[in-house]
Amino acid sequence: MKYLFLCEGPNERTIINLLLDAKKLKITRDDLIGLGPYHARQLSNPTIKSNLKIYGDKVIVYRIGDTQRDKFIIPNDLKNIVSKDKIFKYCTKPEFEILLIINENLVDKFKKSTVRPKIFAKENIKYNKKKYDQSENFIIDYYSGKRINMLVENLKKYKKLNKKHNKDELYLADLLK
Repeated sequence: MKYLFLCEGPNERTIINLLLDAKKLKITRDDLIGLGPYHARQLSNPTIKSNLKIYGDKVIVYRIGDTQRDKFIIPNDLKNIVSKDKIFKYCTKPEFEILLIINENLVDKFKKSTVRPKIFAKENIKYNKKKYDQSENFIIDYYSGKRINMLVENLKKYKKLNKKHNKDELYLADLLK
C-alpha cells in the first residue's frame, strides 16, 4: 500500500521533504504516490487524481497542516482508492511556526505575547542574518544538513508541550523513525 501526503501549505511540504530526504520518517519516497508530498488540502488537484488512478490500489492519506477543520471530500471516481478509514490528520497547531519558536527557546516569551506564531516568528527569529519570512528557502536554510536533527527534536518537543490536539489529530513526531 502506498501513501499520499497532502500538505496544507508550502512550509509543511518543505518540512516533509526535508525529513524524507534525511530518511527520518518511517516511510520513504518510494512509498509515496508521486514520490513526494503535495501542496493540497483536497483530492481535487488533477495531478493527484491522475497519479492515484494510475496507481489504482488502496492508499493511506496523511493530511498535514495546522488547521484541518474543512471536510475532506473523496471524489466518487476515487472511492475505490481512498477510504475514510485510511485518512489521518497530522497537526502543528496553532501554526507551523511553533516549531521555530520551540527551537529558539522562545516558548515562554511567545506565551506572554498576544500575536499569532507566524507574526511572532517574523518579529523574533533570525538565521544567517535573515529574519523569518515564511519562505520555503528560509525553512530549507534553517533545517538543512546537520540541523535536520533539530527539526526532529522540535517535533518531539512539540508533541510533549502541546495538549490541544483533538482525538483524531496526530503529531508529525508520530511519523518519525
